Amino acid sequence: MKNKSRRILNRLLFTAGILLPSFIIGGTLMLRHTQLGQAWLRGQWIEQLSAATHSNIDIGHVHFLHPGKTTLEDVRVTDKESGRLICRANHIEVEQGDEETRLNIHTIQISDTSPVGWINWWNEHVLAIKQTQQFKIKIGLTLLNDLPVEELNSIAALIQLDASSSQMTVNWGSQPTPLAVQISRTHQHPVATTILLQTNGNSLPLQVVTDALPTTVDLGRHATFNGQLISKYAPGQFTSEVDFAAEGKIENIDLSSIFPTSDGKSITGTASLDIKRAVCNNNQWKRLSAVMTGHAGMIARNWLPELASKLQLRWMGDIKEEHIPYESLHCEFSWDPTGFTLKGESDGAHIGAILRHKNGPILGDRPDAVIRSATLQDALNR
Repeated sequence: MKNKSRRILNRLLFTAGILLPSFIIGGTLMLRHTQLGQAWLRGQWIEQLSAATHSNIDIGHVHFLHPGKTTLEDVRVTDKESGRLICRANHIEVEQGDEETRLNIHTIQISDTSPVGWINWWNEHVLAIKQTQQFKIKIGLTLLNDLPVEELNSIAALIQLDASSSQMTVNWGSQPTPLAVQISRTHQHPVATTILLQTNGNSLPLQVVTDALPTTVDLGRHATFNGQLISKYAPGQFTSEVDFAAEGKIENIDLSSIFPTSDGKSITGTASLDIKRAVCNNNQWKRLSAVMTGHAGMIARNWLPELASKLQLRWMGDIKEEHIPYESLHCEFSWDPTGFTLKGESDGAHIGAILRHKNGPILGDRPDAVIRSATLQDALNR
């Protein structure tokens, strides 16, 4: 009788300790692969991600691999207010730990929207999350409007969230030292977002960052930026109460974009701008000092006398051609609200020359002249 009771007890223990958990786990795994189970899984993830990002989320399929690891397929994120598609990902691996969540995104596709507009959505919807858990995100390939973007290859992102602030750091590019952008946001009043860009010797299309500047800038569609900048603004206000500072070099500037006229022929050619310092506080420029250099272009003769007079430059000769070819442009300038100064070449055979052609200088500087800031806009707007 004693052995029989022991056998019954062993069977009960086997059933309770092994068979029942196996049946439960197996049944749960089978349920997760049924249509009903998929609907339940998708609903759980959609609810969690929608609440976390304050957006509308749609998920095509969920693969439950084991506790703490799940794969999401065909994920679409749309703006809750406008319904605009923000991005979609074909394959996301999610690993959940006690203190950290890792997201491995194989391919992310961003809709046809400006980078700063996309960042603004990110600030308003994602960086506002107040959680103690850290998120780490890796992104394999980035697609913009269905086309691969070479400038964004080899991208990696790190997101850190806490109760008082949030921070996203993104590195991308195939160079040994990649480009880097860091976006930080405070959650407590006064709420502010700060963008810090460091190109690390790489050239970045200027159009990528122009929306984050405190004023509209059009330097041509081929202009590139190499350097560092910091821009601080209130959420959703990219042109209001902006604090901004930058150092670096802008290349491939289209001069006809800076000096537009009705016939588009005031000046042509390309130039580079070496920015020593650019500072803006509360959406007001405080200081701008830089050196502009250019080669091989044309300038309209009828613009020269007025330009020389208003900017207090020396007009070095009356050339009869309607459009004058020049072979060198060199202008050092320093600007603040009280006025600005212009200087030409600092050494060589043509010291003081700002613009010259093969026969000599066309425009020269007056080193001691300080020009009223309001004069500059008047001189450029013919």
